Amino acid sequence: MFRHRRVRILTVLLSGWVALTAVERVAEDAPWPSAAMGGLLWASLVAAVWWFAEWTQSPLRTAREAAEARRREAAVAYGETSDADSGTDAGAGSAGRSQDSSAQAPH
Repeated sequence: MFRHRRVRILTVLLSGWVALTAVERVAEDAPWPSAAMGGLLWASLVAAVWWFAEWTQSPLRTAREAAEARRREAAVAYGETSDADSGTDAGAGSAGRSQDSSAQAPH
C-alpha cells in the first residue's frame, strides 16, 4: 500500500491535518473552523515538502533498485556456474582436461 508515492503523500496530508488541527485548537485556542483551516494549511505545507523530498530522492531510489536487480541477476548467474563446476560432471570434465593436456604435452 505504501509503495505508491501518492498514498504516502495522502497519508502525510491526512495525519498532518488531524495532528495540526489539534495543535491549532489546543495550543492556539482557535475555534474548530479556524483550527481546521489552519491545520489544513500547515498539513499541505508539510505534505508538499514531503513530496519534494521524495521527488528529489526518486532517481536515487530507482538507480539503487536497478543496481540491486543487476546484482541479484549476476549472483544467480554466478551461482549457476559455480554449482555446475562443483557437480560430478564438472569433476570428470576437469580430470578429462588434465589427461588431455598431459597427453598433448609429449607431442
